[in-house]
Amino acid sequence: DQNGGWFVSRVKDDANFEIVEELRTWRGNSIPLEGESLQDVLDDLQRREIDVRITLSFDLKRGSCGRRTRTFRLVGLRNEESGEYHLYLTNLSRDDYSAPDIAQLYRARWEVELLFKELKSRFRLDEINTTDAYIIEALIIMAAISLMMSRVIVDELRRLEARQREGEAAADADSSASRLPRRRCSLAVERHAHLIQLYLMVELGYELPDLDELLLWASRNPNPHR
Repeated sequence: DQNGGWFVSRVKDDANFEIVEELRTWRGNSIPLEGESLQDVLDDLQRREIDVRITLSFDLKRGSCGRRTRTFRLVGLRNEESGEYHLYLTNLSRDDYSAPDIAQLYRARWEVELLFKELKSRFRLDEINTTDAYIIEALIIMAAISLMMSRVIVDELRRLEARQREGEAAADADSSASRLPRRRCSLAVERHAHLIQLYLMVELGYELPDLDELLLWASRNPNPHR
């Protein structure tokens, strides 16, 4: 925020802030929020959205005695099933982003987080032990290509499962596809990558490598894990 950027962050359920301004008011006998602490009124609210401005205090530097107080926007969306609020802290203005927009932005950001987690855990981007910019770029490109190939394979697996359930209702077939989450499928692709490569070589008309020569080369290689 100090450097002119924007953020959307999920707020812990037990977080407590002083509400200094209501950015959206509700008709009827709605509970006034200005001047209240969030946790004091949260359980009593029934409104669909919370859109207020709060104060946030924090240390200037770890170990420092100095503190600063800033004012930010707090957004909450009520879950109709549980009755609880999903709370978000942001510096995006209400004129440009409504409360549902903020929640959607956070969901999209979380998808990015899951994507990076998959790239690191499944496609080895957490194992770059080099400072050579060209090698780093090559590894990132290979990880991205592997991820895209995994997505194509996952989509095909979902279609295959749906075809295997053609005798069931369409709704059942659609729900069966959700049983194949992408991250789990990417793990299967990682485990069987060599087999996939061999099938792909045959499909494209390449000759399979000579097994004796391949094993001999691998045995002589001083860096088998490179």
